[in-house]
Amino acid sequence: MSVEVSGGESTKGRVIAEGVHWLGGCLSASAEGQEVHYHVSSYLVMGSEASILVDTGDPAHRDTVLAELENALGSRSLDYVFPTHPEIPHAGNLPVLLERYPSAVVVGDVRDYGLHFPEYADRLQAKRAGESVDLGDREFHFLPAYIRDLENTLWGYDSGAGIMFVSDGFSYIHDIPGPDEDDEPVHLPGQCRLLSSEMPEPPSVEQAAYGTGRALYWTKFVDVGSAFRSIEESLENYPARLIGPAHGNVIDDVQGMLKTSLAAHRKVYEGRRV
Repeated sequence: MSVEVSGGESTKGRVIAEGVHWLGGCLSASAEGQEVHYHVSSYLVMGSEASILVDTGDPAHRDTVLAELENALGSRSLDYVFPTHPEIPHAGNLPVLLERYPSAVVVGDVRDYGLHFPEYADRLQAKRAGESVDLGDREFHFLPAYIRDLENTLWGYDSGAGIMFVSDGFSYIHDIPGPDEDDEPVHLPGQCRLLSSEMPEPPSVEQAAYGTGRALYWTKFVDVGSAFRSIEESLENYPARLIGPAHGNVIDDVQGMLKTSLAAHRKVYEGRRV
């Protein structure tokens, strides 16, 4: 997949709730003769006293992320950076962010970051699932990652706007041909900042299963029914109006997404036995 920011759509990001900005860029590829895009999203949550950036974005989008952050923060600084796990789309811009915002602290499961960035070891603050940081008029909670590709993945929840940030979880793939041997939830140019309800059609179970089975190969061998029960219990404790994945459109039909995603996981699990 060639690296390219999607047009001019991501120069300012999008405010998706009070105090929450959808930032980042898209990677671009060609599929069956047409251009398709792939989200690599970050989210800025701003409370009355502090701010937190969920995921850092891809290094290819470094300038975009920095410009969007500066625009969203205004005269304020960035207080916390929360990479959901140590992969390039989620933590790749960590050094430049820590250099740009010298008072920012890295929070989350930070067990690996001191090895990669020993010069910032004194700015790593471990947070476990169940813990939180106070942003002033809202709290940011760290949650277990029930669907994950690394052991040290965490999810997050903003109490102010009711948004759950799910890292690589719930990455819907839409009815668009993907590049050969690609597993990413792609969308068309012009759809980069749309909520799921603003897309032409919601993804089908078959489309969601296609993306799930290729991006999260382990789902072929694991019955995730218990994980979805845990997700539903988590949503009872942390009611979500929106779901913010790192890859894929922001989801504003949470219950519909749960039904489709669970059916997709079951289809992948049952299909491997055929």
